[in-house]
Amino acid sequence: MKSLIDKPLVAGLCVLSLILVLSGCETCKPGVAGPPGQYTIEVALADSLKDKNVLVDLVGVTPLSLPSWENYDMGKYWTPGDEKRQDADKVQLSFSKGKSATLSMTITDAKWQAWKAKGVTHVLVLADLPGMQTSRPGNQDARRQILQLGKCIWPSKTVVLNVQVKSSGIEVITPLRPPG
Repeated sequence: MKSLIDKPLVAGLCVLSLILVLSGCETCKPGVAGPPGQYTIEVALADSLKDKNVLVDLVGVTPLSLPSWENYDMGKYWTPGDEKRQDADKVQLSFSKGKSATLSMTITDAKWQAWKAKGVTHVLVLADLPGMQTSRPGNQDARRQILQLGKCIWPSKTVVLNVQVKSSGIEVITPLRPPG
């Protein structure tokens, strides 16, 4: 009789352990971005820019192309006819005086499927800000903000990444996932 009780108990514990191990593979671990997710990227202009014409490009990049984008001169990028800008896999948001101060690329935009097929893991938010700017690498350049798409970067139920474009630079409003 004792062996009949032990077998179901042991089998149940094995199944429970297997479930815990497999579900542990889906949880976020510190320092790991996780698989890329799709988000609505909502870009809002700060009040100081609402009467200005501002272009914002959302550029999907892969891990292999990210270093060249991090170091690309933003002054050159915004020069008319720049080949890197022309060839960029992007969604362009065009803000103008008297129009909406908030534009977005929705989670259902067909561009997400193209990016997913290419292995895009980051979206660059690039803004053509008025005034003289000094080109700097990565997020140090006020005209560039790099968004990681990893599901473990953002809180678990995040579907919208909010970004604000200010005269002084681009700010990500959506908070990151707390560490731990």
